[in-house]
Amino acid sequence: MTAVMQPGRLLRLALVVMCGACATGGGGGAARVGDVTPSAIPSLEAQKTQHPHDANTLARLGVAYFKAGRYQDARSVLDSAVAYDSSNGIAAIYLGMTAEQLGDFATARAAYTRYIALPGNDQLKATARQRLALVGRRELEYQARQALTHEASLAQMPPESNTVAVMPFIYTGTDSAIQPLGRGLAQLLVTDLAKSRRIRVLERERMQAILDELKLSDSAQTDPTTALRSGHLLQAADVVQGSLTSLPGSRLRVDAAVVNVASAGVKASAGDLEKLDQIFDLEKTLAFRVFNNLGIQLSPAEQEAINQRPTENLQAFLAYSRGLQAQDRGDFSAAQADFNQAAVLDPGFQAAGQSAASAGQLSAASQQTVGQVATVVSSVATIQAPPPGGGVTAQQQVLNDGTNTVNNTTGSETAATTGTTTNAPTTVKNVTAEATGTEGPGPTTGTVVIIIRRPP
Repeated sequence: MTAVMQPGRLLRLALVVMCGACATGGGGGAARVGDVTPSAIPSLEAQKTQHPHDANTLARLGVAYFKAGRYQDARSVLDSAVAYDSSNGIAAIYLGMTAEQLGDFATARAAYTRYIALPGNDQLKATARQRLALVGRRELEYQARQALTHEASLAQMPPESNTVAVMPFIYTGTDSAIQPLGRGLAQLLVTDLAKSRRIRVLERERMQAILDELKLSDSAQTDPTTALRSGHLLQAADVVQGSLTSLPGSRLRVDAAVVNVASAGVKASAGDLEKLDQIFDLEKTLAFRVFNNLGIQLSPAEQEAINQRPTENLQAFLAYSRGLQAQDRGDFSAAQADFNQAAVLDPGFQAAGQSAASAGQLSAASQQTVGQVATVVSSVATIQAPPPGGGVTAQQQVLNDGTNTVNNTTGSETAATTGTTTNAPTTVKNVTAEATGTEGPGPTTGTVVIIIRRPP
């Protein structure tokens, strides 16, 4: 069967093909996002009725709703825009900002992550990474508030098996320069415990969000009942809590306990005393004792991984610990400076460099409102106009029209049309496939194959 176009459609076809070629050119119908204003909402809503599945129409309407402060409406159409076209960057980044305004940090995080993965403006990608860092922190804070609200019901639920949380170690000495080591030790322990596949270790920031919400004093944080309460809120099976004390002669004592949430008791405790410059050996000893208390048998490869030290430089580790402390109190600029200092003191201290980058993103994002981000996006981004034909391109429309008006011909009929003789078997040809150079329906390319039948 060969597709035959009716004679009266040739001029119309030529015009449509030319229009289709224009439509596939870059930037046709594009407008600055800044030009999309709330005043356009009525016309955009009318376009949405005509093009209900066109991502660009939905994205434009979502932008207009956002600028009008209609965040729930914006959320709805931007969700649809992303669903219809996952590569629509404007829909993704505005969905992230809209979700932030609505306090839906999980959706904001997913939207910003999607936007960062798309090709696009480097400036906006950097901004999206900053928002992503801040949204992640706010999501933890929100989850902590929700957990506290539902504390009674969470206390009745069984914890997640093999899930471990580590509280910051509380400093009980008098040397303020040593105090930040409590955070640093906890982070080292989290990193080492996570090297076993048999347990899931919650990130330090998640525990800190719970403690911030509880607003406990340092002395209260060393109480086993605090670990038990935190474990219920985090749904952790075990919680490690501990303290460190500086002693005369530059010595440091570290004590830790593993609190089992299900039994509401202390599984085991561990303590050790070393010189301050042996703190990394002290932490490794503590990590292996915690594994033993948890009843976990480590493989040789896991033991070797745990024995690795992220740094041997005590001053770099002190600076890193100060950075963690500053970050926990929300001073991201100071945290970035401390992490950078740690990285300078030990260029091989990878965690310091990574933390400096994260703190820098948090610092920049915390100083910029969502409205200011939207202003940046509006000034540099563009958005495409909806295609003609109810969301179908001109070429696709004419090909659809063609397939609706074809006449079936056999091989002999085709021979009569072309003036040649053939005994070829009957074949079935897909008009769209021929026009696009594909084996089936696919995106159009502006080329249409026409076979004209002899008039009857």
